[in-house]
Amino acid sequence: MTTLTTTLPGYQRLTRMVLAASIVGGPLAFLVGGVFSPAVHQGGQATLDADDAMGQTGNAVRLAAFFAASLLLPLSAMGLARLAYDRAPWLATIGGLIAVLGWLPFSALTALDDLGVAMLHPSAPSNAELLDRFSTDLMMNSYLIIYVIGHLVAYILLGIALHRAGAVPAWAAWAMALSSPLTVAAFVLPGRPIVLGTVALGMLVLASLPAAASTLRRSPRQ
Repeated sequence: MTTLTTTLPGYQRLTRMVLAASIVGGPLAFLVGGVFSPAVHQGGQATLDADDAMGQTGNAVRLAAFFAASLLLPLSAMGLARLAYDRAPWLATIGGLIAVLGWLPFSALTALDDLGVAMLHPSAPSNAELLDRFSTDLMMNSYLIIYVIGHLVAYILLGIALHRAGAVPAWAAWAMALSSPLTVAAFVLPGRPIVLGTVALGMLVLASLPAAASTLRRSPRQ
């Protein structure tokens, strides 16, 4: 006898697996990072001294764990809210929204932890050197790559999906999808015409308006 999971379409199985992994993986990564946190809400010098005492390996484990947690915990909240939605829609909606909003700033706090570790470098860098070292280290580059690839690819896929679903007018779907390559053009064309990035953001805003209106008009079963 086949189970419900095996009879689901592939995209639904993928969604369930990602959310299930996030529900466990997010708190687990947070726990590992917490175990390797030598200082919690202490002053600057006390934090640096504790990070120094923790050592390179302990700091690396903590930052890697918090990095994973910062990505998985918002998905975890969405998974828990989805699990409870059918029987407790109001609590699931409010709890899920608050949880996602609460976890989103965790990336900034992880980056702050990363900055503290960057300050432990043997040399005493100037502010400019410290900024370069911090903004180009492994964690910040990872955040940057995920941010760039994630949001650019997402809007292309979402624009195409909205067009195929007929959820928004064609112009809005195409404006959303084309905003990503236009953003890339702003950084790769000679002279870096940043104005193209502004135009791309404007296209995204305009495309979002009918999407928001469609969201408000949809029936509960849609």
